[in-house]
Amino acid sequence: MYRIINSKASGKTRQLMEIAKENKAIFVCSNPRAMEAKAHAYGIVGIEFIDYFTFLDDKGKEPANYVVDEIEMLLHYMFGMNRNLTGYTLTNGD
Repeated sequence: MYRIINSKASGKTRQLMEIAKENKAIFVCSNPRAMEAKAHAYGIVGIEFIDYFTFLDDKGKEPANYVVDEIEMLLHYMFGMNRNLTGYTLTNGD
């Protein structure tokens, strides 16, 4: 599992797009159209982009690889959180 942790405007999203392309992973984000345009501006093509709702509702599809842009936003979407997330842990299952 890849983890990209860095400050704003540090190239995290571009790096994640490159990982998605290399691993044939679906890119999960809040605004797929804007992210696809951003990827094309970087010269990165061939990635499928979906929104959080589609990712969470993806029950009947074949298993796939995913990358998630802004995991905190996904948590807010999933749980309707209206709180500031100060910290979290993450285990990759290895």
